[in-house]
Amino acid sequence: MNKKTILTMILTGFLGLTQAQNTNTSSEHVKSATAISKVLGDGRKVTTVVLEYDSPISNKSLSTDSYRVEGKEVTRVYANNAPETTTQGTNGQYVIIEVKAEVDLQAQPKQPTQADLEKKKERDRMQGGPGLRAGWSTGGDDEYPGNAVVFQTGNIKTTKGKTYKANETPIESTEEKCLVADDFQQFEFISPYTGQVLPYNLYLPEDYDPNEQYPLVLFIHDAGVASGPVKQTLYQGNGATSWAEPEAQARHKCIVVAPEYPFITVDDNWNYSHHLDATIALLKDLQTRYSIDSNRIYTTGQSMGCMSSIVMMLKEPDLFAGALLVAGKWNPSLMGPLDKQNIWIISCEGDTSSNSLQGQAVEIWRKQGSTVSEATWDMTLTPEQFSEEADKMRAKGNHLLFTHLTGGNHRATWFVAYGIEGVQDWLFEQHK
Repeated sequence: MNKKTILTMILTGFLGLTQAQNTNTSSEHVKSATAISKVLGDGRKVTTVVLEYDSPISNKSLSTDSYRVEGKEVTRVYANNAPETTTQGTNGQYVIIEVKAEVDLQAQPKQPTQADLEKKKERDRMQGGPGLRAGWSTGGDDEYPGNAVVFQTGNIKTTKGKTYKANETPIESTEEKCLVADDFQQFEFISPYTGQVLPYNLYLPEDYDPNEQYPLVLFIHDAGVASGPVKQTLYQGNGATSWAEPEAQARHKCIVVAPEYPFITVDDNWNYSHHLDATIALLKDLQTRYSIDSNRIYTTGQSMGCMSSIVMMLKEPDLFAGALLVAGKWNPSLMGPLDKQNIWIISCEGDTSSNSLQGQAVEIWRKQGSTVSEATWDMTLTPEQFSEEADKMRAKGNHLLFTHLTGGNHRATWFVAYGIEGVQDWLFEQHK
């Protein structure tokens, strides 16, 4: 073997080794994967995945074809030198993957398996709230995951020219963050009547000052998450988080309280449990510990939460300055006294039970001499258009309002109701 052949073999081996060292799978170089979610009207949804690499990544090597996120549509992919979204990518050790996240007006809860139904049956037997009819479901099975699974579908390069090859190894999120919902604190309140525990979530303004008085918004969830984890009421929709969004706080700084009920609080036979008395006691307790404007305490809730709000308003007519009642109902013959309170009802036309019974209550109020503003809105309007329609109703100056959303279904009502600025503005205008 001559010297030229030996030299060629050595160079070939060296180049092969170099090529092997410069071509690696990406998953082994990912130090962390963070799934960032946001709560929309129909629940928590992942909006961004942040991958942290062991070396800076070339922004030019990235495109929307570089990654696939399981169950999501990738809209933007870029590098950054900080673990955050930006309008313009730059070389850095973080790869930002933005995915499509929008409200699905037709979204339905997951269908229960036979095992879920058996679990519900046992939970009903053990946890049936006092006064509620036997067998009334206690919910608790709706899920709103905040994790993500990513696959690298294209080759990417580091700023030093090393290639991380595409591969099918799943990159699972190692951390989850939920915008706004993570700003709530979790506590427990002991009912002075039964000694039972009522878990709740509490949001305080970022610059909370005990020398300043704040309005308080109480949000009550629907039956779908009853007996779930304490933070489930924050994830099921934006009925709680919408008031704590940075934009909302900039307009109306407030405290937000969102209990997580261990049982169903009301049923369709107009029965209710002692947990509503515990909720009233919680509000009075919070007033002794935080700087709350007692003339500006508001209640809102969807479905079961709407019905619970109505019961508390009837029990304590001087407690709330205003109420936003979403996709709920109550016995119309009992709602006559509420015509003196400040109420905005929102219901979908497709939710026959809520729309009809609330409409009957409105007619009772009119017969008692009250004026009620009533309007129908297309539920596919943009947030800006919704707010414009709300402002038109506000301009009439009435303290009783009833909005019908075209079509839709029971759940779709709260998919849009809590994101309307004009409705929020109306609520904060109400004082006792």
